[in-house]
Amino acid sequence: MDTSDLAYWSAREVATAIREGRLRSLDVLDAVLERIERLNPPLNAVVTLDAERARADAERADAEAA
Repeated sequence: MDTSDLAYWSAREVATAIREGRLRSLDVLDAVLERIERLNPPLNAVVTLDAERARADAERADAEAA
């Protein structure tokens, strides 16, 4: 699935796609982290990022959903 446009999905759409198995939490996280990496440097909007913890949480959520 192409996740490049997830930033334009509503939270409800993302949650539904995860619940229906069309997306994994890790897919969403990877898309968000890529967007932060690409857009944050000139903005400096994200000051603290704990990607490792977010990845562990996403993996746990995917395991619970499986």
